[in-house]
Amino acid sequence: MLPLHISLGKKKVVIAGGGSIALRRLKTVLSEGADITLVSPDVEPEIKQMAANHLIRWIGRTIKKEDYLDAFLIIAATDNAAVNKEIAQTASPLQLVNCVSDAELGDVYMPKIVKRGHVTVSVSTNGASPKHTKELAEQVNKLIDGDFVAEVDRLYQLRRKK
Repeated sequence: MLPLHISLGKKKVVIAGGGSIALRRLKTVLSEGADITLVSPDVEPEIKQMAANHLIRWIGRTIKKEDYLDAFLIIAATDNAAVNKEIAQTASPLQLVNCVSDAELGDVYMPKIVKRGHVTVSVSTNGASPKHTKELAEQVNKLIDGDFVAEVDRLYQLRRKK
């Protein structure tokens, strides 16, 4: 896997599933300005609230292929591994897929992101251990001090003026 930082601003993201894992993935892509549609008959209360606040579109049924035909990124996060597998296998080779039940079926892992100012660090165990990913990200976060972030932010502003 090649680690990349991809802008999701205004890109169509479709999430299949409405449980706790889907919610975590949703929060990650929502913070990046993605255009999000979530498809699931049942969802966490927080997802219902996001839909009510027009932060996302929620379609209250099981996912169909037509729902993700034009998506840039598909997140297969249902509680049914067979459904997740079908989504991963029927997506276009030009689409990015994150499959929560079997990371190797997709072509994108969702890292833990540490973001402070213009400093962004992504941490991943390539799907092997979300627990270890979280622990490592917490350690990385402690290493990034405020002076470092302030200096990077200052340099960012200088580069923008050129």
